[in-house]
Amino acid sequence: MFLKIVMGDVAEGAAAAVCSKPGDPTSGGWAAEAAGDVDRQCPIDRNNYLNCASFVPGEGDAFQARKETISGFHFLLLDDVGTKVDREKLANALPTWEIETSPGNSQLGFRLEPPIRDLATVKHLQDAVMAASLCDTGAGGASRWARLPNAINGKVKYRDEGGQPFLCRLIRWNPDAAYSVQGLTDALGLTLQPPAAAIPNMVQSAAPKTIQSAVTGSDVFKPAPSENPVVTALKERGLYKRQIGAGKHDVTCPWVSEHTDGIDGGSAYFEPDADRPIGGFCCQHSHGDRYRIGQLIEFLGVQSEQARGKARIDVMPGEMNRVRRVAELTLSLRGGYYQSGGAIVVVRNDPATGDVTTELLGEAALTAALSDAADWYRYDGRAQKSVRIDPPARNVQTLLKAAQYDYLPVLSRLARQPFFRDGTGEFVSKPGYDAASRCYAAFDAGKFETRNQTEEDARRALAKLGELVGEFRFATDTDRSAAISAMLTGAVRSALPTAPAFNITASTPGSGKSYLAATITPFAGPGAALKLPYPTTKEEAGKVMLSTFLGAPAAVVFDDMQGPWFPYGPMNSALTSDMIAGRLLGVSRNVSASTRSLIVGTGNNVRPLGDMTRRVLTIRLHHRTATPALVRYDGQPAVKVARRREEYVAAALTIVAAWKGAGSPRTDVPNIGSFEQWSDLCRQPLLWLGLPDPAASIIEQLHHNPDQDAFRDLLKAWHAEIGERAIMLRDVLLVAGDKPDLHEALLELPVVEREVVNRSRLGQYLSRNANRIVDGLELQEAPCSRRNAWRVVRIEAEEA
Repeated sequence: MFLKIVMGDVAEGAAAAVCSKPGDPTSGGWAAEAAGDVDRQCPIDRNNYLNCASFVPGEGDAFQARKETISGFHFLLLDDVGTKVDREKLANALPTWEIETSPGNSQLGFRLEPPIRDLATVKHLQDAVMAASLCDTGAGGASRWARLPNAINGKVKYRDEGGQPFLCRLIRWNPDAAYSVQGLTDALGLTLQPPAAAIPNMVQSAAPKTIQSAVTGSDVFKPAPSENPVVTALKERGLYKRQIGAGKHDVTCPWVSEHTDGIDGGSAYFEPDADRPIGGFCCQHSHGDRYRIGQLIEFLGVQSEQARGKARIDVMPGEMNRVRRVAELTLSLRGGYYQSGGAIVVVRNDPATGDVTTELLGEAALTAALSDAADWYRYDGRAQKSVRIDPPARNVQTLLKAAQYDYLPVLSRLARQPFFRDGTGEFVSKPGYDAASRCYAAFDAGKFETRNQTEEDARRALAKLGELVGEFRFATDTDRSAAISAMLTGAVRSALPTAPAFNITASTPGSGKSYLAATITPFAGPGAALKLPYPTTKEEAGKVMLSTFLGAPAAVVFDDMQGPWFPYGPMNSALTSDMIAGRLLGVSRNVSASTRSLIVGTGNNVRPLGDMTRRVLTIRLHHRTATPALVRYDGQPAVKVARRREEYVAAALTIVAAWKGAGSPRTDVPNIGSFEQWSDLCRQPLLWLGLPDPAASIIEQLHHNPDQDAFRDLLKAWHAEIGERAIMLRDVLLVAGDKPDLHEALLELPVVEREVVNRSRLGQYLSRNANRIVDGLELQEAPCSRRNAWRVVRIEAEEA
C-alpha cells in the first residue's frame, strides 16, 4: 500500500524500481528490480530502497534504473533532515511521509501529482532545492533512491553495542498529501529558474559566411566538429549501427567476442551532456562494469578533449577583442541566446503555465553559458602546454558590456500565440524564433484554430467573446465594446508598437473590476498577469517600468489603484513608445526594453490625468444595486478563459484576420494619435461588426479633461484681464491680486504650495503648455527685453 500511494500514476508499460541490499549498503552496486512482490523482493532484514522515478524497460527489455529509461518522477526526497537540514525550513510543507533512517536523522518524501514527465523540470526543481540548502549539492539526479520503512540501515556506524543494525521506522504518514510542482515550490519557499535549454526551437545561427570569416585561419577559435568524434570513430571501425534517441546510439561493443555466444546487441553510446562530459558507454553483458566510456574512447583512439565534442577558445595575450567575438559566436551557434536592448538575454519558460519571459544574463550566468558552449584554454608556461580553464572574468565582462553584438540574433519581443508581423501584417502561425520580425513565439500551433476568416466567422467569434463579458454590468454598450477591444489588444499586443492602457473603474467596491481584468489578461498570455502598485513618483515610475519590461511580461495590472493615472514621463513613454530605456540598477550601463505588454488598471472612480487622458481607455462598470459584491458570475468567465485560452484567443484573432480579409474597411471616427496600428487591429474590426466605438472614452476624456479645463480657465481670465500684451510672471501675480477670476484660475493649477502660487512652478507649467491652443486662445512666449515674458493671443484655430 505504501509503494502504491507514493508512486501514484505510473504510466502503462513502466514500473516502480526497488532495490534490496544486505549488510553494509555502501558496498556493491544498485541492482534495480521492477516492483512486484515487494515483500519478497525486499525482506525486512535488508537495506530496502524505492526509486523516486518509474522506468520503462531498456534494450533487450532489461529493467534498469537509468536516466535514459525514466518514465516519470513521482516524489521529491529530502535527506538528512534533523542533522544537516533544519526542520524549521520545512515548517510550511507537510510531507507525504517521514522515515527515521538513523538516530535523529530522517528522510522526507513529497508526492507529486501529477508526476513530472520531463527531466528538465526535475533538474529545475532539484536545483532550486539545493539553492535553498534543503539538501546536499550532490544529492541531485532524477533516479535517486529513498529508503523504505520496513528495513534496516546496515551501515556499520549505526550498529548498536550488540552489533545489531538500526531499524528504519515510519514516523509520519500523510497519504493524502500530494503537490503539483508549483504547489511544492510554494510550500518549500523555492525560487524556480528554468534553464533556457528547456525551450525548443530557439536556434538562429549566424550566417555561414560570417562564421567562416571568424574561423578561417583563427588561432583563438576552433568550432565544434560537425559530427560527434566518437560517432565518427565508431563509423570508421564499422561499429556504428543507428541512432535510437536524442544523443543515444546503438553500437557494436568492441569486445563483442567476450559476449555469450558472441551476441551483438545491448550496447549503446551516449553523447556528452551535463552529467557525462565526455559521453557514456553501456554494455549490458557481463563485462559491462569493466568497459565504460574511458575504455571505449581509448580503444577508438579518441582523446578525452576530442570526446567532449565542444568548440575550443584559446585565450591569448593581446587578443581580447577577438576572443570576445568568438565567445559571442559560440553562444549564437549553441542557440537560445539573444541580444535585446543592448544586453544578452535568454528566454525562460515556466513549465507550470507554459508562459515565457526574458532574462538578462549577469556575469555568473554568462560565465556558465560560455563554459557550456566551449572549452577554454590558456597556455601554461610551467606545464609547457595549453590547459583547460574556466572562462576568465575579464573576457566575460568584455562580452557582457560590449557596445554591440555581431552574431547573436536580435530579440525584439515575445509572442504567446500566432501573431501578425510588423509592416507586412503577415500572419505567423509557427512557433519559435521568427527572424523576419525578430520575435520569439512560444505556443502549440495545433491549439489555435484560425483557418476560417469570413465575416460570418468573425460574427461567431464576436458572439463567443461577448458571452465572456455577458454577466458584467457595464455602464454603457460602449464600455462593453471597450472590454472586447481589450481582449483583442491582448491577443495581438506583440504586433502593436503601441497600445492604450485600459482603466477598469466603478463607483463602488466589489463591482467586478479585478474579475473583469482577470477575464481579459489571459488573452495576452497563459501565465498570471504581473500585478503592481501604480508608481507614486516619476523616479519610481522610471525604475519600476524598466525592470518590469525587461522581463517582457504578457500583461501588467495596476490592481486596486488608490489614485488617478498620474502622467509621469516614464508612464507616458510606456504607452506611446515601442521601447523604454534607462540605467540598469547595480550595473553601470544603459539598456532598453520593449513595451509590448497589455497594461490594465483597476480602481474605484479612477481616471487618467493630463497627458494620460489620450493614453488610457476607460471601461466603466455600473451595478444598480447597493451590494455589488454579492453578485454572482455563474458562467465563471475568468476560469473559462484561463482553461480554454487558446480557443478564445483564436476567436479574437479570427475577428482581426476576417477584417483584414474583407479589405480592412475603415469607419470614419476621430483619429487617436500614437495608436494608429492599434486602431486598425483592435478598434476598426469591432466598428465593422457594428459595435460602438471602443475608443469613445478617450475622445470624451480629451474633451472633458480637468487639466485642459483648468488651462482654458487660465487663458480666458488672463486674456480678459491682461489682454494680449507681453508680461512677466511676477507682474501676472501682481495683477491677479486684484483680479478674482485670474487669481482663482491660478489657484486651480498644479502650481500651488500652501495656498500660494509658486512662481517657479508656474513658469515650468507655462513652458510645458507653450503654444497650446484652447478655444481659440494661444499661450505664447513673448519677445521681450526682459526674461520670462508671456502673452495670450486670440487666433484662428485650424480644423482638426
